[in-house]
Amino acid sequence: MCSVRAELSFVRMLKEIGHFIRNGKAAAQLHKQYPRAEFVDIMTSKADEQGYAEVRRELVGDLTGRVLDIGCGTGAMFEHYSPSASVEAIEPEEDFLAIALPRAAASAGRIHAAEGNGIQLAFGSGAFDAVVLGFVLCSVPSVKDVLAEAWRVLRSGGQLRALEHVRSEGAFSGFLMDITNPFWLRMNGQGCRWNRNPIRDIEDTGFHLDDVMAFKRFDTVMPAFPMRRIKAHKVTGDEG
Repeated sequence: MCSVRAELSFVRMLKEIGHFIRNGKAAAQLHKQYPRAEFVDIMTSKADEQGYAEVRRELVGDLTGRVLDIGCGTGAMFEHYSPSASVEAIEPEEDFLAIALPRAAASAGRIHAAEGNGIQLAFGSGAFDAVVLGFVLCSVPSVKDVLAEAWRVLRSGGQLRALEHVRSEGAFSGFLMDITNPFWLRMNGQGCRWNRNPIRDIEDTGFHLDDVMAFKRFDTVMPAFPMRRIKAHKVTGDEG
């Protein structure tokens, strides 16, 4: 049985590598044609057209009240928030924020975007009903620091929503991601690390995991990363 599982894992890994090679050339060509933020925005839009929009909608569409979107990038999540959500979106990179700002402005006041860093949030404790992290924890200097700040600004019982790619759970493929991570860092130019898995850190911060969906997509623009859609909440005094 173990040998069968190992063989299947190896076959899956070869499929992922083949997908990466096939689609990497087109992505590299686009990367040369456009400035960084525009390239990411184009790739994100293409991925959303191929199915990620539905994932984003399911992640944040039910949130209400005051929501903090940490590392909003070019604002890809904005259109999926409910009209009942009042969103503060922060982004540390000026070129990404320049694309996000007009998208926020088109929300009729529901979304406000500004410069900000998830490691040191300029908001009071317990100020938000929900915190959203979309493809953020792979690139921050400290996952634990960002999660600690998310915990601080959430009210008791507040929601944490995250969409992240993670390190493979396969022994060999996970090892391969570890040793090739420096190459991936240089290639993507975004500070993205492909060998992180924030699930344990989320739990260690004190969040209760409500629902974790594992999935993988073989789209034409995104690597076939192991993905996690995470829904959690800040534990209340009664739960603790």
